[in-house]
Amino acid sequence: MIWTYPMSMSKRLSPFDFVKSINEKTENLIQVQPEVEKDYLPYMVNRALSFSPDTILYANSMNQRWTLDKKLQYDFLYGSVRRRRRYDKWMKREEDEMLPLVMELYQVNQRRAAEYLSLLTDEQKQQLRRGRGGDRIPK
Repeated sequence: MIWTYPMSMSKRLSPFDFVKSINEKTENLIQVQPEVEKDYLPYMVNRALSFSPDTILYANSMNQRWTLDKKLQYDFLYGSVRRRRRYDKWMKREEDEMLPLVMELYQVNQRRAAEYLSLLTDEQKQQLRRGRGGDRIPK
């Protein structure tokens, strides 16, 4: 028997707690504490599971069946995914070293600077790196 805190005293569970529970089979969190079902975020759990090659199909299956109750989605993943420690890195946006330079030079926001970068040729980018600046791009 696992003793749990009343909901008013317990902390909210993060999506990573659910992912850890699914991967390592520590305990079925929703079965032990039914009130934590509202903390379950299917999108984040599926995203975390999609970074591992052996769980990507399970995550995709739950993404296709997004109308299922949270408990059903969690129970499916808990029962289907094999027990294993998974240390997958989250994909992060690659930062372009030219972006801050273009933002400063043309006095534009990040989104507009990304558009400008897509329009610049490689030669123009080289000029920016060397500090010449070249002609101003009209806004």
